[in-house]
Amino acid sequence: MEAGESAYDVAKRQREMAERLQRSAALWERGAEGEVAVARALEALPDGWVVLHDLAWPGRKRANIDHVVVGPGGVFVVDAKNWSGRVEIRDQVLMQNGRRREPAVVSAAEAAIGLQSIVPPPASCMGVLCFVHDDPLTGWARDVMVCSTSNVATMLLSRPSVLSAEDVRRSVDAIRLMPTGSPPASGRLAKPRPSTPSRTTAKRRRGHPVAVLVGALVLLFAVSSGGLAKAGGWLGERMVEVIAPTDPVEPTPSQPAKQREQKQQKQENKQLDGQQSRSRAG
Repeated sequence: MEAGESAYDVAKRQREMAERLQRSAALWERGAEGEVAVARALEALPDGWVVLHDLAWPGRKRANIDHVVVGPGGVFVVDAKNWSGRVEIRDQVLMQNGRRREPAVVSAAEAAIGLQSIVPPPASCMGVLCFVHDDPLTGWARDVMVCSTSNVATMLLSRPSVLSAEDVRRSVDAIRLMPTGSPPASGRLAKPRPSTPSRTTAKRRRGHPVAVLVGALVLLFAVSSGGLAKAGGWLGERMVEVIAPTDPVEPTPSQPAKQREQKQQKQENKQLDGQQSRSRAG
């Protein structure tokens, strides 16, 4: 390794990282400029329309919604796009420089579905992709409206009236009170939660691991102290004594047999005494 080679490698990696950060910062700044341009375009909406900016995305902790527009024509979730190149709609497919850009359409539709779980009926949410362009852009990518900053207000105002002034107020209040950690969007399936076990079942499940742990500790102590071997030896000795005893035990005579034995012995003693008396008399 040559002198300074390691330091040069570190410097190279840091410069590459700095370049990546510069590119990322430029993209974020471009996106912010797009949001500002769309916000200015939405200022053309008349009274009776309410525009909200930079809101939390319901059901997502690290995502936001650029703009929400509420008016007689409904509730619109507007995603600002500051793309370069040619943007167009072909057969309801969003294209940029001849390439399909389906993820942007899907994201706008999902944002509308997420907000739908917040607004009260009869409000209906619609996704909108608004591009920063001086030329009008009119079209639909399936259920998502596609427009530009030059005609976004015109397209929103062209929608038929579906909400009253009271409906607009209630929808705006619900959106402004929207919590940061909102529940999952109604358009997505939530994972089923297991039913809560009864109190008896919960105690049994908690006690079983504890009993196993205590038993394991007792067994470990017995093995380490030699108690397990002693217990096994004692049990073996008892089994041997039962199966094959060393000293056979004589059966204890019953009480009647013992009495007969004593009576017979007395009779034999009397006979012996009689014989001795006759011998001395003769």
